[in-house]
Amino acid sequence: MYAAVVVQLEAPGLNQPFTYQIPDAMTLHIGDAVVVPFSGQLAVGYIVGLSAEPPEEIAAAKIRAVTARIENGSAFDRELFELAEWVARETLCDLQEAVRLIAPEVLGSAIKTTLTLADDWGDLLALTRSQPQHAVADALASLGGSATPAQLSRLLPSLKVGPIVSELRKKGVVTETRSVSLPKAREKKVRVLRLAVDIEVAEEEATRLEKTRAKKQAEMLRALIESSAPASLLGAPPNAGIAVGPGAHASARALAEKGLAAYAEATVQRNPFRFFGMVSDTAPPLTDAQATATKEIGAHIALQDGSVTLLHGVTGSGKTEVYLDLVARTMAQGQNALILLPEIGLTTQLLDLFKARFGEDDVAVLHSALSLGERYDEWQRIKSGAARVVLGARSAVFAPVTRLGLIVMDEEHDGSYKQDSSPRYHARDAALRRAERSGAVVVLGSATPSLESFYRAKTGHYSLVTLAERISSRPLPPVHIVDLREEFRKKPEQRKFSPKTEGSATEEEAPSPARSIFSEALMDAIGDRLERQEQTILFLNRRGFATFLLCRDCGHTPTCPNCDVSLTYHHGARLLQCHHCDFRAPAPADCPICGGLRIRPFGLGTEKVEEAVHQAFPEARTLRMDRDTMARKGAHAETLRTFRRGEADILIGTQIVAKGLDFPNVTLVGVVSADTALNVPDFRSGERAFQLLTQVAGRAGRGTRPGEVFVQTFSPEHTSVLRAAEHDYLNFYAEEIETRQELSYPPFSHMANLVISDEDETLAAARSQTIVETLRQSIETQNLPVTLLGPVTCPLARLRNRYRWHIVARTPSKATLLKALRGMLSALSASDRQGLSLDIDPLTML
Repeated sequence: MYAAVVVQLEAPGLNQPFTYQIPDAMTLHIGDAVVVPFSGQLAVGYIVGLSAEPPEEIAAAKIRAVTARIENGSAFDRELFELAEWVARETLCDLQEAVRLIAPEVLGSAIKTTLTLADDWGDLLALTRSQPQHAVADALASLGGSATPAQLSRLLPSLKVGPIVSELRKKGVVTETRSVSLPKAREKKVRVLRLAVDIEVAEEEATRLEKTRAKKQAEMLRALIESSAPASLLGAPPNAGIAVGPGAHASARALAEKGLAAYAEATVQRNPFRFFGMVSDTAPPLTDAQATATKEIGAHIALQDGSVTLLHGVTGSGKTEVYLDLVARTMAQGQNALILLPEIGLTTQLLDLFKARFGEDDVAVLHSALSLGERYDEWQRIKSGAARVVLGARSAVFAPVTRLGLIVMDEEHDGSYKQDSSPRYHARDAALRRAERSGAVVVLGSATPSLESFYRAKTGHYSLVTLAERISSRPLPPVHIVDLREEFRKKPEQRKFSPKTEGSATEEEAPSPARSIFSEALMDAIGDRLERQEQTILFLNRRGFATFLLCRDCGHTPTCPNCDVSLTYHHGARLLQCHHCDFRAPAPADCPICGGLRIRPFGLGTEKVEEAVHQAFPEARTLRMDRDTMARKGAHAETLRTFRRGEADILIGTQIVAKGLDFPNVTLVGVVSADTALNVPDFRSGERAFQLLTQVAGRAGRGTRPGEVFVQTFSPEHTSVLRAAEHDYLNFYAEEIETRQELSYPPFSHMANLVISDEDETLAAARSQTIVETLRQSIETQNLPVTLLGPVTCPLARLRNRYRWHIVARTPSKATLLKALRGMLSALSASDRQGLSLDIDPLTML
């Protein structure tokens, strides 16, 4: 037998499987991880094909054998590999990159290289004058005489360690050994005490012990008897035993010595999220609209016809109950469901609901916040079919769900479904492809669908189901647009409130009312909700305390040394931070240029909003949700559950709080500044602004009490603001789709954004010219109708210390676009392709 293996090495020319012979004593399956010889070294790879005969073009005698199979390394099946191949074709990434999507890091093995210093290394280097060689040998000695190349590189960042090590190997100073490092996570084993006799015997002995002084032994024996029942401890199967806690070891030893119990190892599941039981496990009656939706989509589920339905429901219309009903229908016919969500925060909220409705054992969750062990356990539960409902973020679209019958993509318009590094796939496209191959039904849900999805629904490519009203005919909240230009024109005596914030005035001046964060109307509304014990959400899509620091004496603003952006000021930590490359520096007390003391923060961030709330409403209990406060594991779940229990009055956050959250007691939403989403140099900026404003407005009034929304902006006449204030998706769509058609933007074309970057500004510009000329030649040679724009510098011209240029290609057909790009890639040299990234159908042009 022969195996096609995708080798996991970072090297050019590996964009294909390689053929290896399978030893007679070895049994392999598609998806198995193996060790193979490759180019004079050992490498880890994955089996992606099996055959009885070698390829015709390769002589059997020249085919080398698989070295070993890696235990617990099996990752995927043929169907998932075909999905990875499709990703590689559609995004033009290397095949091994696509395979990593279906073979997650938690299951991954690697070849570990260890360098060992010879005992007589000093003598061997005595006549060598090479300072770098002496530096590497000294560094290796300081690490105990043995280290990996990566450890040496970290210790000697200014040296290229690889070539130096090669010279030291030739001299016998260093030896190199390679070994397989097993997957990073495995089953969790615990030592437990198990019953060693029949239950009847144990019952008699427990009764006897209860009549003696051995009360603790009797209690432990009773616990062991109970653990043999179906409802066992530790989430393990019956007869798993019990864990022996502190202070109980003497009783455990006594039972073991009497032959009543025995120690053993048991496998336990790591539970990523404890179920809090805060939601009902009973499905409420469906509304007429919901019942119609589930009946229509349910008919497709019964047929397993691979159809796609766009569920367009206004905020609060009950889309989640539709999802739950469809999942129940899917499970009833013996199939499983995959629920994709854009944010970890939403995963947390819905996890309690799904576990309550379908049971903890049937529901699994996958996202990046899980530990390696938790991800391993959840992956194995999904792969084995033990978990029948899978909730997860973008990458969960590649989860090994068996008997897949339904894929739900909630908030399908959300940009986080597009990966921003290679492979740059969109989870929606991957879900559609997976459904096409498996026959699963796809449901795309949103109150503000992407223009592409709604266009496909209007043109008959998708079915369209609409939920036009909120549950119980509750009204959508009225939205008040606050013109900040008018607010700032008011005289000081006309203003009721003016919270003093850092940077709003000099020490000699009174705080300026024109620089207040909240309008009068929003202030009154917040105070009103606090009096009525109702909750408020304040939204600002910018974290930190201030956008930048500014010296009022010389005009200096601290900027990132790696990116062409100013550093954001974080007041609590007295820190300046770049939100692109994560560069950090202490905030200066005085200006580093002129020494002036009047260096002040300007602009807004969620941290500053929180401080202003505390100044205005000292009694208010606040929570803040942004990337800074949500870094700790479990912070999303803890914050949302705290707010749901009513233990906070005001939730302040970035776009995390705008997506799908459902809090019945929230009756006020305040958009502190809508302008952060407007006027971005990107053709999708209007659509994104409308979606964000509509979604955050939809958090208000979802319970029995009516809601209200205030949107503060300097652009009250902007179409996105006006349509969002009216909750008017249909008219926004009609206007925006007309503009897109006039300009030949998606969905009327397909685009590619080619970004060329280099640490040298001149090289980046020169390489962009080489690439555009090669692409133009590919287009002309194949006579393809592709329009090119650029090269020009990117809007973010320098990022992570790399200068950036980009080229935009546009054409009506995606196949034509890929054909042109493949022609370009085949003609470019390896050096010309350095620093080139391709984004097919990009969501942002920045």
